[in-house]
Amino acid sequence: MRIGFFTDNYLPGRDGIAISVETFREELEKLGHEVFVIAPSPNLRYKEEGKNILRFPAFKGLFYEDYLTSLFFPPVALKQIDELKLDIVHYHTLGQVGFLGAYYGMKRNLPLLTTYHTDYYQYVKHYKKTLPGVIALSLLTPAITGGNLKDYRQALLNIRPQKTIDDWNQKIVEKGVKSLLEGCDVVISPSKKMKDQLVGWNTETRIEILPTGVDRIPTTKQKIKDWQEKLGINSGEKVIAFVGRLGKEKNLNLLLEAYDLILQSKPNTRLLVIGGAGSQTVEADINEKNKIEEYTNKGAIFTGHIPHNELGSLYELSDVFAFPSLTDTQGLVINEAASAGLPVVMIDKDITSVVKNNVNGIIAKPNKEDLAQSILKILNSDELELTMSNESKLLAQQYTEKKQAEKLLSIYQELLAEYDKTIHLKD
Repeated sequence: MRIGFFTDNYLPGRDGIAISVETFREELEKLGHEVFVIAPSPNLRYKEEGKNILRFPAFKGLFYEDYLTSLFFPPVALKQIDELKLDIVHYHTLGQVGFLGAYYGMKRNLPLLTTYHTDYYQYVKHYKKTLPGVIALSLLTPAITGGNLKDYRQALLNIRPQKTIDDWNQKIVEKGVKSLLEGCDVVISPSKKMKDQLVGWNTETRIEILPTGVDRIPTTKQKIKDWQEKLGINSGEKVIAFVGRLGKEKNLNLLLEAYDLILQSKPNTRLLVIGGAGSQTVEADINEKNKIEEYTNKGAIFTGHIPHNELGSLYELSDVFAFPSLTDTQGLVINEAASAGLPVVMIDKDITSVVKNNVNGIIAKPNKEDLAQSILKILNSDELELTMSNESKLLAQQYTEKKQAEKLLSIYQELLAEYDKTIHLKD
């Protein structure tokens, strides 16, 4: 099978979409299939060395700094993609390259899937500068889906200004995303949370919940020891880990406030914050220098960006993983932490199936008091911490990279069989 992945987020980037695309690509190829990734180039001088990867020149910053604006002439791009002789099209983003994938799949009458990776509905509340891109989404949708004059008129109605920017953004997202997804044969939802959102919009397309597979990130005892020394973590200290961008949408301020409460009863506790602030346009929650200094003095450790292959050591030296975000769609770092055997305390119960309340973690209420008490419940009981650690490993094994790729492949094969049957009926 020849599979086309269309994505505006890809390596060398390391966000959740890029990791998901690369994980599925690797596993599907191990299963004997060819995967072609169509993506923007990270810069105009970038030279692609990977096999089966088609890059378009791109530059940053048209709508917001992290966005890569691809440069391609559609007729030439379609000809390049024709040469790949794709059997199935799977697009992962609602950007230029993702739109190209949607358009190509519909134009060539190929089985078409998308993964709804990003909670755009919540995202636009935190990043108001995305409004131009959101408006473009609404206006482009009829062209991509082959809409008629009525559809274009509706698109114009959808972008009429609302009382607030949040309302305006969210209305456009709901209408535009729903229209685009309904041009697909299947929508892959990475979590129950995202499926519920799409169902709430009365999306009629078939929706399958399929989180990205995650394997344990390998490490060694020596690497763990080296990181403990480097970070200044002493024997006997308990460590709460968080991994993620220091953006406002991650709700990290709530964890910092809970940490203040934890220190009152358990002063030998360290908070390990792993991640950077992202681009200049990110409305960071804690990126103010004074706040970072304040919590560093209290025992928190801010590592900045850490290479993904080093995260295994940091998970292993920790005692509990805390994730206060309410905007994530699947939280791959949660699954990574569980694979490493960490109990998990989180707030949004519907973003992962790897965490079961009071089995391998605790679903806390969205306030600092309950978040702190939930973390302390685990840290204050070695027996509970060990039990939850073992359960995390068992639950994580149900969602390995190979198992999830096999499930995705099954969906592809089912769609191809349906298309093949339809073609024979027409003949």
